[in-house]
Amino acid sequence: MANFLEKWTSKKADKPKAGARNVVDTFRARVAEQKAYLEEYERDAAGFKKWRSTWFQRVPGGFGVTVGRDSVNAGRGLSYVVVDTVKDVAEFLDDLAFHAENDVGFQQALEQNRQRRVSLLNAAKTGGKATASKTKAKTAKPAAAKSAAVKPAAAKAAPKATRTKAASVAAPAPAAAEAAKPKRTRKTKAAGAAE
Repeated sequence: MANFLEKWTSKKADKPKAGARNVVDTFRARVAEQKAYLEEYERDAAGFKKWRSTWFQRVPGGFGVTVGRDSVNAGRGLSYVVVDTVKDVAEFLDDLAFHAENDVGFQQALEQNRQRRVSLLNAAKTGGKATASKTKAKTAKPAAAKSAAVKPAAAKAAPKATRTKAASVAAPAPAAAEAAKPKRTRKTKAAGAAE
């Protein structure tokens, strides 16, 4: 055991934190992933099934290639190109990775896009919680509010019932009887034990 500790303590390091990669490294990893998809497509074009994950698509006259799944602008409005061959797709991806490493403007665009995505994700998370709390508030109405909500519905139903002679006499009485009945409530444990 001592040999193990002696051997590996000199190589001890801190774990990288989630999200510690910068936007350029993340983008380069995405480009590498696209190159792997492209190689897979070259090996078996007919059997390739991962089109939803790719930045390239077959289009009339060749391949349409996007800059990224986040619709990033690579500069001067460039976000989509159409090329003739798979080799051109690979060359475009290589040039795009080089551009990401060396162009400060593109790096800033990647960072702005990352911040936009983070804010959208955070808004979705907080929006979901706010929606859940609104739903809870709607379902937790007191009994008095519920009975008040029932009365207008009964009043709306009464004019329709007056169209037929038999219903005009019978309809208002059940609505009034329901409103006068006390609501059934659950006995508390103390009340149940007292009986």
